[in-house]
Amino acid sequence: MNRVLTALVALMAWILVPSTLRAQSNSTESPYSRFGVGELSQKTVNISRGMGNVGIALRSSRFVNPKNPASYAAVDSQTFIFDFAASAGASWFVEGSNKDTRLLGNFEYATLLFPVAKWMSISAGLMPYSTVGYRYGTSQPIEGISDREYATRYQGKGNISEAYFGVAFDPIRNFSLGVNAGYLFGTLGYSRTVDFGASSAYNPTTLESLSLQGIKLDAGIQYSLALKGDQALLLGATYAPSFALKSTFIHKELLASGSSTSGTTPRQEISDVSSTDYRTPHSFGLGLGYQWGDKLLLATDIQYNMWEKALPNKASYRAQNQWQVGLGATYTPNQVARSLWQRMEYRFGLSAENSYITFPLDATTYTGYTKGGISLGLGIPMIDRRSWVDLTFDYSHLFPQQATSVHENYFRLTLGLRFNEAWFRKIKLD
Repeated sequence: MNRVLTALVALMAWILVPSTLRAQSNSTESPYSRFGVGELSQKTVNISRGMGNVGIALRSSRFVNPKNPASYAAVDSQTFIFDFAASAGASWFVEGSNKDTRLLGNFEYATLLFPVAKWMSISAGLMPYSTVGYRYGTSQPIEGISDREYATRYQGKGNISEAYFGVAFDPIRNFSLGVNAGYLFGTLGYSRTVDFGASSAYNPTTLESLSLQGIKLDAGIQYSLALKGDQALLLGATYAPSFALKSTFIHKELLASGSSTSGTTPRQEISDVSSTDYRTPHSFGLGLGYQWGDKLLLATDIQYNMWEKALPNKASYRAQNQWQVGLGATYTPNQVARSLWQRMEYRFGLSAENSYITFPLDATTYTGYTKGGISLGLGIPMIDRRSWVDLTFDYSHLFPQQATSVHENYFRLTLGLRFNEAWFRKIKLD
C-alpha cells in the first residue's frame, strides 16, 4: 500500500505543478482552434484511440478507460495500473493553391487505476480538454501607396486541461456504475499584429487571453450480458451535466515601434470576469460491444454534446450541438502463445464528428466542418506479460462545408506505456 500512496502523491504533485512548467501542448496547428474554446480532445487513452476513440462500452482489467468511469470496476482486485502517453506527427493544410506543413508533438495524458475493495475501484489522472494552436497571416496593399503592403499576423496557443478523480462500484454481478469528478483549468492566448514593414511605423497589436476553470462531472453505467461460451455483449451509457465555468477574458491593445517589442506602449486594456458566459455541455453517450474471450473485441460509440447553449455567440462564430461516432476492433491471435506476434493486440478504428462551432458566410448563414479519421494500433506485451507498449497511428481529415475554406490533414503516432503491477498480491513462501 505504501507504493500506492507514493504513486498517488507523485501524480497529484505533478498535476498541481503550474502549467507553465509542464510540457506545453503542440497537438494542433489548426486555424479553426482560434474559435470557441479551441480544438476539443476526446477523453480516451491510447487503446481507445487505436479503436476509433470508442470507450463507452469497453471494460477490462488490463487498462484504464476514463471515457466511462463505470469501467473501473473491472480491474482485478490485485492490480495497480499506470498508463501515460506522448505523441508526434505532422499536419498538412490546403486552401486553394496554398499549402503548408507543420510538425506536432505533445504529452497526451497520465492515468492510474487500482481497487480499494472487491466492489470498489478508483482512478485519477490528467487529460487534455481543449487546445489552441495556430499561425497564419495575410498581406494587403496600403491604401494610397501602390508599391507597399502591410501584413497581418495571427497567432494563438494554450490549452485547457482536466484533472479528474473517479470511483466505480459493482453492486450486482455484471453491472457497474461510476462517476468522474474533474477540474478544468488553463489559459488560451490569442494575438493579432499589423506590420507595416517600416522601422518608423507604429504597428498595432491586439493581445487577448481566455482563462477557464471549474468543475466537470461524468457518470456512466455498464452491463455485461453473458452469451454462449466465453462470449459477452457489452452495453454502456454515459451522461455529463452542464456546469458553469469561471472565465477571465483580457483584451489589450498595444502600439509597437517597428519590429521592436521594447517600444511597445499600451493603448487600451479591458478585463472581464464571468461565471455564466462559458459552460461545459450536456453530453449523452451510448456504447455497444461484443467480446469473445481474450481474442476479439468489437465496439461502437455514439455521443451527443449540447454546445449550442454552452458558449456565448460572437460575431466570428456560433456554437452548435455536436455528434461523435466511432467503430473499433481489437484482435489477439493467442494470448498465451510463445510467439510475440501471436500475443500482440492488433487494433483498428474509424471515427467521425461534426464541428461544435460554425462560421458566418453572410448575415444569416453559418457553416462548419466534418472530421473523419482512421486508426491502426498495436499492443506489445512486455517481458512480464502484464505491462504493455501501445502504439497508435492515426490519420484524420477535416472537410469544411465551404469548399474554399482550409482543408486539414493530420498524421499522428502515439506511444503509450501501460504498467500493470500486482502490487496487492500476497507473497507466499514455500
